[in-house]
Amino acid sequence: MTVLIVAEPSGAEVKPATLSTLTAARALGGDIHVLVAGAGVAAAGEAAARIEGAAKVLAADDAIYAHALPEPIADLIAGLAPSYSHVLAPATTFGKNVLPRAAALLDVAQVSYQIQLINSPRMASATNGRGCWRGSFRAGW
Repeated sequence: MTVLIVAEPSGAEVKPATLSTLTAARALGGDIHVLVAGAGVAAAGEAAARIEGAAKVLAADDAIYAHALPEPIADLIAGLAPSYSHVLAPATTFGKNVLPRAAALLDVAQVSYQIQLINSPRMASATNGRGCWRGSFRAGW
């Protein structure tokens, strides 16, 4: 099982939310590949390669991805997704903008706002935990 993480580049780095996403991906097991898309993302790709747990970094360095518009990035993800068991992105504006479009292109459902991923040999696939916020109180199930 190989997981694809769609990183959110920020200059020569990837945003910290990408690191949280990678931590969640570790719970699924298997290799983790990181996709960095943008214009001039070589340095961000190198930063992603230094992240513990990233087995492979895919750098899509093209002017079409320069402004992080969701449509071209979603097309890119849709082309890569069939090679992966899961596609994850940070729960940031970037991730919330790109993944629904990629899911629609693939005709699959998207699961949003996960706080826990559980991979068990007794289950056919990963189970997820979702939080419920009410004021300053959070309950997970």
